[in-house]
Amino acid sequence: WILSSEGSFLSSDIAKELKLSSRVDMKNFSKILSRLVEEGIIEREGKRRGSFRCINDDCPEIDWSSAPTDSIDILFPLGIEELVKIMPGNLVIIAGVSNAGKTGFLLNFIRRNMHRHNVHYFSSEGGAEEHHLRLNEFPPEEGTGRPIDWKHHFYERSDNFQDVIRPDDVNIIDFLELHDEFYRIGGILSAIHSKLNNGIAVIAIQKNPGAVHGLGGARSIEKARLYLSLEPGKCTIRKAKILRDKAVNPNGLSIGFKIANGCTIIPSKTGWLREEV
Repeated sequence: WILSSEGSFLSSDIAKELKLSSRVDMKNFSKILSRLVEEGIIEREGKRRGSFRCINDDCPEIDWSSAPTDSIDILFPLGIEELVKIMPGNLVIIAGVSNAGKTGFLLNFIRRNMHRHNVHYFSSEGGAEEHHLRLNEFPPEEGTGRPIDWKHHFYERSDNFQDVIRPDDVNIIDFLELHDEFYRIGGILSAIHSKLNNGIAVIAIQKNPGAVHGLGGARSIEKARLYLSLEPGKCTIRKAKILRDKAVNPNGLSIGFKIANGCTIIPSKTGWLREEV
């Protein structure tokens, strides 16, 4: 029973499931648990009596010397890729206030990457009809005047995103909804991150006006390798771990922008500026 379980358990759960009730059975049961603790198979957990945890010592060594060091060819609105690198397995978080342009940002991200990557877009807000309408707002391709040849997969999804992540593709989540227990966001992002292999996940979350981080506070930034904050007409890089140019630190840089016709992002001519502290 113990070897087939994971995580924490109560001794009372075992006794109930295995129908142990006699004094002899319970005494033997207690001895078995004590022996398993001595052998390092389980350990007592917390202050609650009869609470145990299975010990998982499976920790294979990673051959870091053979790991690739090339970044993924990813393009962002506002030219963010000129400042940061995105590596396989990275999480990108976009924390934005309501109506700050999160969806518009993500649709522009799709447009820039859909012909170089397999893109999966998970939407918790609008259905197929609304998505179609938003894409139709985009102007024709420059030069040819032809409608945009959209190439991506669209899904309606609102929770348990870790179950549908495509580990080697570009995953976009618009957006990660939490209405209470905001501290859980760290665990949710960690679960999504654990499913990535060579792919990445770009995740939009809500942010309160004026707040530095999105809902969940600092918990929402822990797993991110790139963390962007969106206010109406302003994008700030709150966290960038892998710099494109070591001489240019983008952390804390902001750029103004306008959104034309609900879809076209136009950066400010002043470019990226350091936030005043």
